[in-house]
Amino acid sequence: MNRIPIQMRLAIVEDDAILREELSQFLQSHQFIVHETNNGLALHDLLLAEPIDVIILDLNLPGQSGFEIAQFVRASYPQIGIAMLSARTALVDRIKSYEHGADIYLPKPTPPQELLAAINSLARRITEFKPDGWILQTQSGQLISPNDKNTIQLIAVEMLLLKALAQAPNHSLESESICEILSEQLAMETMTKRSLENIISRLRKKIQPALDGSERRIIHSVWGTGYQLYLPLSITNS
Repeated sequence: MNRIPIQMRLAIVEDDAILREELSQFLQSHQFIVHETNNGLALHDLLLAEPIDVIILDLNLPGQSGFEIAQFVRASYPQIGIAMLSARTALVDRIKSYEHGADIYLPKPTPPQELLAAINSLARRITEFKPDGWILQTQSGQLISPNDKNTIQLIAVEMLLLKALAQAPNHSLESESICEILSEQLAMETMTKRSLENIISRLRKKIQPALDGSERRIIHSVWGTGYQLYLPLSITNS
């Protein structure tokens, strides 16, 4: 039997400060590590910095709605569990939440013990999560091939490059955007296109030996624009 990970990391995305604090204190009392945010932008920054296992997500938030946030998280971090917690109880809202990636939909107010049971249920799913394709582990900086056949150790700039492309629409970005993202993440002067070309060339050579016969392209140059990621890639925070 799979065990629920000790010290799971939760993110509460709730703009009601009192409720957010109450939930945080309750969950911390049950040995969870809890991070609090009140909007989608703050959650995005948190996900870049911390390995989150489960998100407790409100629907009515400033800026991005809970639907939009859930859709982004499900696409970019498919291993993260999403528990929607909202005062909106109409059937259309519940269905839309599931369609946008929620695992569980709980109405407000929900008894704390029921929320705890839901989170533990999601935790069991997370321990069994085995995505198809390649896996990028952002904490360890490792790229793992399908079926765990090969593990490639990446340097920071390579990991951030793959992550940026994997999370971009159509897995494609302009060269200037990639240079800006990498420079900001690495706290360095603006990267040149020449430097980016060298990084991508070395990364292709590093990954190429681990490709099977069905995979021919890794990062494809889009003429006059930038680059597109062709590897089927899932991101985990381990």
